[in-house]
Amino acid sequence: MDLEKIFAEGRSINDTISDLKEKEVDVRIWDDLSNEYVPSKHEIITDTISRKDKVRRDRTIEKVARVTYGSQRMYSRRMTQMAFSIPVERLYDTGKDEEKKAIADAIEKIYEGVRINAVNSRRWHAYFASCEVLTIWYAVESKNEEYGFESAYKLRCISYSPMDKKYSRIEQAELYPLFNDVDLIAMSFEYTKKEKDEENKSKKDVQYFECYTSKMHYVWKKDSKEWVQVIAEKIILLKIPGVYQWRPLPIWEDATNNTKEIEYTLSRQSDIIRKNSAPILKIKGKMLNQNDKPESDVAREVYQMEGENTDISYVTWTQQVEATKFYTDILKKNMDEELQLPNLSFENTKGLGVISGEARKTLLTDSHLKVGEESGDIIEFLDRECSVIKTFLEILNVKWKGKTSSINVKHKITPFIQNDEESDIKKISQATGGEPVASRMTGIKRLAWVKDIEAENEQIEKEQSAKNFNDTFEPTV
Repeated sequence: MDLEKIFAEGRSINDTISDLKEKEVDVRIWDDLSNEYVPSKHEIITDTISRKDKVRRDRTIEKVARVTYGSQRMYSRRMTQMAFSIPVERLYDTGKDEEKKAIADAIEKIYEGVRINAVNSRRWHAYFASCEVLTIWYAVESKNEEYGFESAYKLRCISYSPMDKKYSRIEQAELYPLFNDVDLIAMSFEYTKKEKDEENKSKKDVQYFECYTSKMHYVWKKDSKEWVQVIAEKIILLKIPGVYQWRPLPIWEDATNNTKEIEYTLSRQSDIIRKNSAPILKIKGKMLNQNDKPESDVAREVYQMEGENTDISYVTWTQQVEATKFYTDILKKNMDEELQLPNLSFENTKGLGVISGEARKTLLTDSHLKVGEESGDIIEFLDRECSVIKTFLEILNVKWKGKTSSINVKHKITPFIQNDEESDIKKISQATGGEPVASRMTGIKRLAWVKDIEAENEQIEKEQSAKNFNDTFEPTV
């Protein structure tokens, strides 16, 4: 769709917003996905037909068991943890050029300023679950020298996804990207904010609709059921100051059916266990006093019997749980294999004992392959985001005008692995022929036993010098 036609002079705001809402990407809406992601919305909770509560003879209600299994939430978290527990690494090609090094350092300071590792963890979790994520970068007035030069502004970012904020911890909004044949030409999003109502002295929900193009930023607010323009400002970057990514299916894909089967199986088994787990008192023979009939939930009572072969004992139910456990375990393993996200909980790995670093890598092969499959789209997003930051830098520091694009930045995603440092050190030592690969200062720093590293190093040198002096003048036997 042509932007000139959408924003043509004289068109109503309603028509413009209606055109911008014509979503071109094919993604599942969050209202449907949330029914799978949130365990309390699963069918096992809402089903009152096949899972009816039982009415006893005394008209009391015996509620049936409703056991949930939040695999969708678990897989979303597991994928995020596998890809981002080890922070994304950025490699800068600066050579020996001091100016390029200063630009690279400024880019890193910007990432550090927004706490990019935490941002990545939150926004990519939302992406894997809700299929969409948007990050907008903007400048706020604040004099500083954080980036290695004097600046009147700081860069900040805000992320949006259709996912509820209480689950994603980023802002919730409906996202509407608009593409030409290749590029994103307009990025719109709609969200709700709570604002103070001056008349009623209370807070009310107010709808907003924002749109970014390479030239303009628009904000509309819905007032009395009509859209009103709040902001119409030029974009000095001459590009959309944000990055959008989408996927056709959530990370759990088609695992919901197996999850449902696990929930119903465990719930039916729970009903049986609940009904039969209480022991039954068995009385064999005749009681001397028939008025001593046992009452329920009465313990440590004495009963007298007459005749031979009399007996009072508890009859316990022999639980048959092996078949249920086997069935649910098979379903879980099927999902883990299909999604390439195996369960690495303590319960699943405790039988492996202490294993080497290479064995751990083999154990995580499936997960690493899955991260590799997903990393292409993620790196493309991060590269575009870095391009936005470079453009901002050229505005914040005019001396770098036209120079930031010459710096090549590569993003590296490292799948999670529990490092075996001893094994790594041995390999490096063998590769260098037993020569040292780190200084003593580095070793003290890595060990982190002391705060003042230089003072500790000086103390070690003093002790070493004293020892050498004593060794020199020690009498020879």
